[in-house]
Amino acid sequence: MRFLPKLERKFRRWKKLKKPPLLRKLDTLFKSAHKGHRPEDSAKRVQKGNGKDVKNELSYKSREQFMYNGSFHEAVGSVLLTAQCFAMMPVRGVTAKHPSSLRFSWRYVRTCCCLLFMASMLINLSLTIYKVLHGSITFNSIRPLIFKSCIFLVCGKALSLARQWPELMMKWYQIEKDLPQYQTQFEKRRMAQTIRMVMLVGMMLSFAEHLLSIVSAINYAEFCSRTDDPIRNFFELTNDEIFYALNYSAPLALWGKLQNVYSTFIWNYMDILVMIVSIGLASKFRQLNDNLLRFKGLHMAAAYWSERRIQYRNICTLCSTMDDAISFITIISFSNNLYFICVQLLRSLNTMPSVAHTVYFYFSLFFLIGRTLAVSLYAASVHDESRRPLRYLRCVPKESWCPEAMRFAEEITSDMVALSGMKFFNLTRKLVLSVAGTIVTYELVLIQFHEDQDLWTCDQSTYS
Repeated sequence: MRFLPKLERKFRRWKKLKKPPLLRKLDTLFKSAHKGHRPEDSAKRVQKGNGKDVKNELSYKSREQFMYNGSFHEAVGSVLLTAQCFAMMPVRGVTAKHPSSLRFSWRYVRTCCCLLFMASMLINLSLTIYKVLHGSITFNSIRPLIFKSCIFLVCGKALSLARQWPELMMKWYQIEKDLPQYQTQFEKRRMAQTIRMVMLVGMMLSFAEHLLSIVSAINYAEFCSRTDDPIRNFFELTNDEIFYALNYSAPLALWGKLQNVYSTFIWNYMDILVMIVSIGLASKFRQLNDNLLRFKGLHMAAAYWSERRIQYRNICTLCSTMDDAISFITIISFSNNLYFICVQLLRSLNTMPSVAHTVYFYFSLFFLIGRTLAVSLYAASVHDESRRPLRYLRCVPKESWCPEAMRFAEEITSDMVALSGMKFFNLTRKLVLSVAGTIVTYELVLIQFHEDQDLWTCDQSTYS
């Protein structure tokens, strides 16, 4: 039995040699740490010819991977990456740590995919126009036309926004660097978590709405079967504008369904884009306000108020720049939501053909109202946060009141800082009541001309 310890030592030596070089280095570092050696000495002993410090490199990468820097570019990266899966915002480098990595080019594959989808959407829109012009033009029949027109316009504007995005994010990053810095990791990741939560909830509700629409369409296609093939009945019902002018085929049916899925995502994403930009701008005002709150009521020098006023003015300039970039999407979002809320409320006066239709219809209606309300409130938070510094300026001691503080207060009072819909309206809390009043007014007018007719007949033109 004396040969057993010798075999055991050989086996350990063979097992050690079979390990990859990186694991052997880590084992050496672990043993040296337990023996009380200094980490830097251990790291030097396990260095190879490339001169890399394994321990420091691994610890640096692991920390960088999980830590936030508090920038808007970093917070919005996953949202833009999701949009690129649906042929929107074709920008490279959205998940990089620094906005200098952002690139846009017409030769990128994602840009070509975006252009291909827009060309496909244009063909689908042309078929919808053809169907509407060759049928009876009613308030209900033009719904697909308005829906697809909005999608095409948003895609075009998103492509234009993608060209400006690297420059916008660099300008945003420069302004962020001059603001009072965050003190904790919780503050740095708060904006990113809010943006991802809005994106996740919005996409989950959108996905649920689309599933309910499929169930409703299957139920309706079974009730109004035109052929013996249930799959063909479903596609002819959901893509009626295509097969109104063309003969049925499986490739056309799949193309129409893919168009519908992408259009549904973009229809919801234009609201989400307005919300995440609003969250980012409001968080920058809040970052400045938190610093003002920390020194509320204290005696501060004139240089402090001069610096804060300049920072406030920079954020206002950023707000104006972003408003110019997304205001077209904002006005399409609000006008589109306003129209479809009126249409859905009008259709609610008619009898539903089944339970599946009822569930889908009311889920879609409440989701649409909730989404419109969320866009209004998130956008209004930019204006609310821009006015909050007045609370802290009113608490400045008499001895510390100076021309710079007075000038700061006058700028806040006189300036209108808010996102807008191409300067036609400002997104403030008063807008919520204005939109609600407009919906009630339009609905009363529509009800006067409304006839209690069956919108759920087996005519394909009635289902959409």
